[in-house]
Amino acid sequence: MNTKKRIVILGATGSVGMTVLEEIARYGEHFEVVGISCHSNIERAEVIVRNFSVQALAVTNSQIAVPKNICGKIFRGINGLIAMVESLEFDAIVVAMAGVDGLRPVLRGIERGKVIILANKEILVVAGELVMNLARAKGVTILPLDSEHNAIFQCTRGDNRFIRRLWLTASGGKFWNQDRQAIENATVAEVLQHPKWSMGKKITVDSSTMANKGLEIIEAMHLFGVDPARIEVAIHPACAVHSLVEFCDGSFLAQLSPISMKYAARYCLFYPERINVSEQSLDIFQLNELRFFRPDFEKFPCLRLAIEVAQSKQSKRIAYNAANEVAVELFLKEKIALWAIPEIIEDALSKVEDKHYSTVEEILAVDQMVRSKAGQLAKRFNV
Repeated sequence: MNTKKRIVILGATGSVGMTVLEEIARYGEHFEVVGISCHSNIERAEVIVRNFSVQALAVTNSQIAVPKNICGKIFRGINGLIAMVESLEFDAIVVAMAGVDGLRPVLRGIERGKVIILANKEILVVAGELVMNLARAKGVTILPLDSEHNAIFQCTRGDNRFIRRLWLTASGGKFWNQDRQAIENATVAEVLQHPKWSMGKKITVDSSTMANKGLEIIEAMHLFGVDPARIEVAIHPACAVHSLVEFCDGSFLAQLSPISMKYAARYCLFYPERINVSEQSLDIFQLNELRFFRPDFEKFPCLRLAIEVAQSKQSKRIAYNAANEVAVELFLKEKIALWAIPEIIEDALSKVEDKHYSTVEEILAVDQMVRSKAGQLAKRFNV
């Protein structure tokens, strides 16, 4: 009898996906990777397939050539990604791919009663009600893989009854202690040099504008059923405390670990158990001080806008996410300045009605509409 936990990894070739695979390789006797997806990095996907004896591969970029003999089952495009999730037998699905393209596969996984290990912010930002309602109806566990939400989950163990406030910690990115002029003059190369974390380009830009923390507020309110007015952000440059929970009796619990996604990945993979490891973790004697700072909402308007959006209806959250993605891509292409990102988001928010949606089709239609409008709005900021 095969007692290994069978895993599907969407976005296996990205930084989070690779971290998860490193942990699976380290504890290989416990896991089997039965399927992976990538967007276009076929070379890396082929290595993963070979090293982990993966039986199925989904390639979401339909324009990329895929060797016929790369593995037993090959799926193409977003519909192929959904088909892979529907057809494979597995226990948990790791959602490490970015963007709203992961929404339908996640819903399919939930409908099949599979554990969802979620490292994708956009899915809950644009469709949190839909996803969480379905998960509750199916009795499905959603394990957050982002370090902040993973920290909160570890502190609550899924029991959210006694939460007074959630405290999301933030590194503050590149500019938290610099003046506004540094942001206005920031180059792409400067922004991508994160002081603590090694991440993908998009999330590194989001960290510098604190849009990333704004998205996490919206994600947290869905994951933990907490009103956004009870979610706080604290800049913590040491990045040792990954988040805190303040309980109704006045007690706090915090989760600490070194600056690496592997601890969150390990927790999710072995949940509800914990694996005994021999490696050294956090050296608490090196923590000379644990300091926290209030964020400057004038310097980081993306964070202010996200707090407003969290209190609004679904359409505004969809618009915030879509406009930010469009603006970040333009910044990375050096077509706009960093300071223009919140301006584009705010313009896009004014173009949508404040309403909720009940279907995936409506959500994705609004997402595409906002992306088109944001691209047009961004033209006045071209450099």
